[in-house]
Amino acid sequence: MKNDLTCGLVRDLLPSYVDGLLGPESREAVDRHLADCPGCSAALAAMRAPEGEAGPEAEEQTREVDYLKRVKKRNAWKIVLAVACTAGALFAALLLKAFVIGTPFQPELMAAVGTVEGDTLHLSLMSVTSAHAFHSWRVEIKDGTASIYARDVLVSPLFSNGGGAVDVPLDGVREVWLGGPEGKLLWQDGMTISRLARDLMDAKTPYCGNPTAMARITELLRLPVYFGSYTFSLQTSDRPYAWTIESANPLNDDQLRLADAHNMLALALVGNLEVSRYVCPGREGKPETVGSLTLEEADGTLLPQMVAEYNAAHGTDWAPKLSVKDYARTPADLQRLLLILGSYHGLDLSLTGI
Repeated sequence: MKNDLTCGLVRDLLPSYVDGLLGPESREAVDRHLADCPGCSAALAAMRAPEGEAGPEAEEQTREVDYLKRVKKRNAWKIVLAVACTAGALFAALLLKAFVIGTPFQPELMAAVGTVEGDTLHLSLMSVTSAHAFHSWRVEIKDGTASIYARDVLVSPLFSNGGGAVDVPLDGVREVWLGGPEGKLLWQDGMTISRLARDLMDAKTPYCGNPTAMARITELLRLPVYFGSYTFSLQTSDRPYAWTIESANPLNDDQLRLADAHNMLALALVGNLEVSRYVCPGREGKPETVGSLTLEEADGTLLPQMVAEYNAAHGTDWAPKLSVKDYARTPADLQRLLLILGSYHGLDLSLTGI
């Protein structure tokens, strides 16, 4: 078989050969070379000979082998050092990314409270989690839309603030978004948009035959919390299409006002709903209480009355829309309806958190 190893390569392999660290194929190749190479054989003998018993030629070979061992050891340390430096650089990069550079913040992880003074929207923003901090807040305005951005990093002594304060100029602005138009709407057409308004807009449904969507509306108004045990039924086979909520318990005055507000909101948010009602046992032996609102009554009498009372109480000049359903066309319109209902019924509809 052809001996394909050079003397230089064999000399490099001899330390591993003597220590038994070569694989079978490499060891066989070294054996074949040693059988035909007196110089490499002498170098091997010098490596194996006890110290002080080698002749001049063997001593020279020993010095050469020692040199090769030192070179090999230095190369090993260089490799270890390179690996350590690489690992350190990667770790430092990860720390820089997590605690300094960060990532674009996620709007759904931020709560906000906003007030308008003159032509400026003042926002106070706070993370809903404790591990995150934010920096580099900025406002970008384009085509009437203001977008708020920031960097999200892990809390550290360098950045410890889990929120921020941002002022947005409203001159020429129609909408303000947290995180851009794909994020969270905070302000639209003169109205600060509450979380409840956004969630109710998402829950809007065209058909009252969708029990899941209808239940979502009751959950957002926290009827399960305030009413306790209740059921609801849907009339979808014949007109007028109706939604009836039946409480297992008598309702106090605050609960009845919430039920009345729910009737109006249900008519606004459910596209083909024409009647919304609630039923509950009477208090102190009285007959059961029934509260019913038709779309005709809401549009023709109640809505204009509610808007007029709101304008008188708050100095506004809002005109009532033709139908309560028109208030579910935009978040700003639905926010106005929530304000009107809250004022008319004396309710706190969670209008401060946005």
